[in-house]
Amino acid sequence: MNARDWDRLAAAYAAEVCDIFSRDRQNVIGRWLKSRGLLRHRRTVLDAGCGIGSFFRKYGRSFGQKTGTDHSRRMLQIAAARCRGLPDLTWQQADVQKLPPALRDSADLVVCSNVITFVSAAACRRALRETRRGAKPGGWLLFILPALESHDAIIALETGRPAPRRGATAIVRRDDRMQRFYTRTGARELANRAGLRAVSVQKVWYPWSDEGITRAPRGHEPPWDWLLTARR
Repeated sequence: MNARDWDRLAAAYAAEVCDIFSRDRQNVIGRWLKSRGLLRHRRTVLDAGCGIGSFFRKYGRSFGQKTGTDHSRRMLQIAAARCRGLPDLTWQQADVQKLPPALRDSADLVVCSNVITFVSAAACRRALRETRRGAKPGGWLLFILPALESHDAIIALETGRPAPRRGATAIVRRDDRMQRFYTRTGARELANRAGLRAVSVQKVWYPWSDEGITRAPRGHEPPWDWLLTARR
């Protein structure tokens, strides 16, 4: 999807796209941030591909200087309205595959949620390298990636057919969009290829209703995204 596509989606984003920061019912993300000391001492944070500003809306008051970038002008307008009143927060229109040089080495924490989902594997690698550059040496990076295992488990549940055999990543149609999904191995490989350190991949569960399932099926794990964390 290009910037114009995201401009069109912006108004309906909260309803149409799973906002993992508000839907993380087990507080996996919050507990990770706290355990790394990132919610203290007014750390600097860059949200690359910030969408409508959900990370800042949830955690922004725990950070110092905050920068949100997105290639959609309309997303940034909505983000600014939702985060009105938060101090030390700036917005900048930028493509995650080519962040402005001024943002390099700038943040104690770089956040990038459900952005590195391009059909092109090369584009995914470029985006991850760019977000890596946004972190200070030794800084932390937090990525949310769509989980292929979760997607396939839901399809198997709905169709009664076993999940297909997959590689480390696969292209999946979600509504009218094609996106790259990752297995746990695929997420780790992506980080390792970018030279990241202290790589960890864990589940962040979200409600069944976000997958259009109104009654949680007994004996089945809720759907999840991957929380990929690492250090530069």
